[in-house]
Amino acid sequence: MRKKAYLIIVLCLLFVLSLMACSKDDFKIEAVRLRADSYLIISTDDFSRQIGDLVTISFPDKLEQPPVGSLAGISLSETIRESYPPQADAKAVEIIDEKATVVTDPDTAERIAWHLGENVFLIDVRTEAEYTEGHISGAILMPPEVIADRLIDEIPDRDAVLLLYCRSGNRSAAAAKIVRERGYSLVIDAGGIIQYSGDLVTGPDPGPRP
Repeated sequence: MRKKAYLIIVLCLLFVLSLMACSKDDFKIEAVRLRADSYLIISTDDFSRQIGDLVTISFPDKLEQPPVGSLAGISLSETIRESYPPQADAKAVEIIDEKATVVTDPDTAERIAWHLGENVFLIDVRTEAEYTEGHISGAILMPPEVIADRLIDEIPDRDAVLLLYCRSGNRSAAAAKIVRERGYSLVIDAGGIIQYSGDLVTGPDPGPRP
């Protein structure tokens, strides 16, 4: 009887340990590499939501980072260091899509622009009248019919991060496709300004960058 009890205890311990191991394996996100060690989280599970939309990930020397603009499944260590964005350490990485189609919202796009700082551009692809009526601070006006030609002159660096938005998301999706075809490595469709929660800038002047 005592041996049976011990066996049950051992089996229970093994079960608990297996659950703990599984829980550690569950520290996994899907994210797009923006630049250096900055990533935009795409996955929508509970763990990803706890981290937020952006995360800074350190990779050990033996583990190569995914290419900029690619979507990857990344296993993280259980320790997430509090900061903005939060910081984590990578344990494993798997490329899902080397040239990911990235869709987000205007608020997240603004945070990306603020976090990355240099060589990041918010682009408004609506009409001039819509832009003057109200746009996100720092956004450049480039309607879809002229964006291909103007980008080459105004943003020649194909490694620049481009964040495109319109009124509802239709024109930004179409413009993002055009821009990707011009060879820009990281183009993010930021959706429609009707989702934006911040204050808008009126008039033709872009206003200060995020």
